[in-house]
Amino acid sequence: MFDSSVPLAGSLDVLSRLALERRYLMATLNNESFELNAHRIERFKLRDYFTFFISSCFVGRRKPEPEIYQLALHLSQRAATECLFIDDRALNVERARQVGLRAIQFKSPEQLITDLIACGVTWSSQVLSSRGHSVATS
Repeated sequence: MFDSSVPLAGSLDVLSRLALERRYLMATLNNESFELNAHRIERFKLRDYFTFFISSCFVGRRKPEPEIYQLALHLSQRAATECLFIDDRALNVERARQVGLRAIQFKSPEQLITDLIACGVTWSSQVLSSRGHSVATS
């Protein structure tokens, strides 16, 4: 199970570029066992990117249950309208929207960057220059 754990193609690249901005509180919301959760955090150096982790193994709730999204909002101390949920599964994205979160379904790194920009996420031109995107910095 651990050896077959791989990130979605290009996702860590987008994540690292976004983390470099240091503008946004970034957290994870996942359905994993304790062992797999710890393995992925360590193997992919996720502590370098995320402020905190909301894992089903700790909170007793799973996506797409509405309670896990509400818990994420409470723990982050953010309003749903301030948050942007990203997931590769359509059902999880749909359920996040039902509790008021803005949400994007990850399909490809290029699509994600385009959708993030459309949602108002700002990136410095240095971060995006290798992707061929340009945006104004705030």
